[in-house]
Amino acid sequence: MGLLREMQNITDYTEREHDICQYILQHPEEVASLSSRKLGELTFTSAATVTRFCQKLGCKGYPDFKLRFLSELKYHDTPEKEEEISISEQESVVTILRKVEETYKRAIQETKDMLSLEQMMRIRKLVRQSEYIDFYVYDANVALAMYARNLLFHSGKVANVYSETNIQELNALVSREKHLAIIISRTGENARLVEIAKTLKRSKTKTIVITCGKERTLGKMGDERLYTMARAAMDDFGTVLFSTGVKYLLDVIFGMEFSYQYKENMLLNQTYEERSRDRLWTLINQV
Repeated sequence: MGLLREMQNITDYTEREHDICQYILQHPEEVASLSSRKLGELTFTSAATVTRFCQKLGCKGYPDFKLRFLSELKYHDTPEKEEEISISEQESVVTILRKVEETYKRAIQETKDMLSLEQMMRIRKLVRQSEYIDFYVYDANVALAMYARNLLFHSGKVANVYSETNIQELNALVSREKHLAIIISRTGENARLVEIAKTLKRSKTKTIVITCGKERTLGKMGDERLYTMARAAMDDFGTVLFSTGVKYLLDVIFGMEFSYQYKENMLLNQTYEERSRDRLWTLINQV
């Protein structure tokens, strides 16, 4: 529940914004019929305060907030906090299977809820206009970037993964407008990646940031910001939540790009498979 979760977890509400938030969470069924003016009256605030509250949540205004809020309610019966999934000592195989499945479903659904069609169309345009896609990552996110690099090559894009500090900085310095940078950070607070984002901005390189919240430092940087589900602690399913959401986003980006030049990409992959098969038979015949 992207919007609902943010309403529950945001900490910098004013007193009046907090009253609006609590009223909505306690009376979700009323939102469909409430105008911003009426909601302001019910919370002893004003329509202007309601609008500012909605904008703080990343919505254009109250109508946009209402649309997103009601859309999320279609998938979730109530905006109450979901039970956290965690691993207990001596769990059975059956419960682990169930919990992993639920983790995947929740991570993908919440990541999807935080997307907008308009933003994904902008990202599709950025990917199409770029000649090179550069991933800036560390640690476990390197594997996710390598996965995406492979997909993008199969969609006709040149992609590279940079995980060494010196190479990241050097590449960011020489990066130009034909490059598109994708920064992946679970915490959103990696100081080196924050500096890389600043360098890329000075180099006029378009940047997509993928992290777990807009309140994070990196969550406020980049030309486009994609958010996914994660827990702050590096515990049991915390890594699974984040990596599943990121993989979902990367798969969507790949799908949009592959579809754009579908015939050319199908021919590219067919040629690749034929040549790979020919090389395999050549090696077999040499044995």
